Amino acid sequence: MTDLEIRKDIIETARRMLEKGLVQGTGGNFSVRCEEGFIITPSGMDYATLTPGDLPKLSPGGAVLEGERRPSIEKELHREVYIARRDVCAVVHTHSVYATAAAAMRLPLPVLTDNQAVMFGGPVPVAEYAPIGTPELARGTARALGDGAGVLMANHGALCVGATLREAAQRCEMLEIFAKIFFLTKSCGGGVCLTAEQAGSEAADLAERYGQR
Repeated sequence: MTDLEIRKDIIETARRMLEKGLVQGTGGNFSVRCEEGFIITPSGMDYATLTPGDLPKLSPGGAVLEGERRPSIEKELHREVYIARRDVCAVVHTHSVYATAAAAMRLPLPVLTDNQAVMFGGPVPVAEYAPIGTPELARGTARALGDGAGVLMANHGALCVGATLREAAQRCEMLEIFAKIFFLTKSCGGGVCLTAEQAGSEAADLAERYGQR
């Protein structure tokens, strides 16, 4: 994809996430890896009015290579993930309601459905709390994410990654659904979690049998 195509894709994705309630106002941030570094949403701007020129391009070190807008306050968060994970080409950070509520509990999101086992491989971990936009938050979140697909950020929100922006965004959508299922089962006395063996088996099986080849 060209840089222009990346910027348009980010804007369209951000607007869809806003419509679905996965981000609110100017909250959350989106980025995609590119040849020179990564392109990210600007700080504090309305997704509905963004134009491609509003999205800055940053170097792997975090320096602004293109654009007049200030990058997201969470640029270090995205940068740390890209440094740690060469397989990741897109990062989406949301403040969706149920996932954020789960993050406020500071407990890993248990595997209550086989779908979660397939998508996330097991419980979704929680990164330690750190102030917004700080290096500590960036490093802690990247560390808690490890080689997984998503992570909760204590008292803050959620982050998902993917080989594409579509994949990272879909994971954020599903994470919100899994968090909602968690609270629904908890309100009824608690659900029965899949064992690590069951979760691993489901993930391996569906990786072979589900989808097109």
